[in-house]
Amino acid sequence: MSEGRRRWKDILTLHLPLVIVLALCTFATINQYFRAQQGVQRSWVYTFQWPIIGAFAIVIWNRYRKHGNLTKWFTDRYRKRIETYRAEAEAAEAAEAVEPAPVDPDEVAWRAYVEDLQRQDRAHEPPPRSL
Repeated sequence: MSEGRRRWKDILTLHLPLVIVLALCTFATINQYFRAQQGVQRSWVYTFQWPIIGAFAIVIWNRYRKHGNLTKWFTDRYRKRIETYRAEAEAAEAAEAVEPAPVDPDEVAWRAYVEDLQRQDRAHEPPPRSL
């Protein structure tokens, strides 16, 4: 991706949403402050809630700006640990692999007998009807 195109993508997906969220949080904070001044006691909580939401938006914006996609950042940071866990899981899976059961001659004879019965039963079936 070209540098100019990446810059526009960052502006549209990172910076512009942050500006919008911060503008809304600022407006909501001022609005709730004036409502609290008018005597609505519950508005004091919202007066402090909206700046906290704005700070959270800044933290998220900074994380995406520095690390890009959160999943990509997580994978890059913990790649070695993931590979270790994967190797351990594969080793445990290989250790738990079930060996095929030894061939039982009685079972083989039984299966042959059942197949012979099924073959004889099919020989006595009426032919399929044609439409």
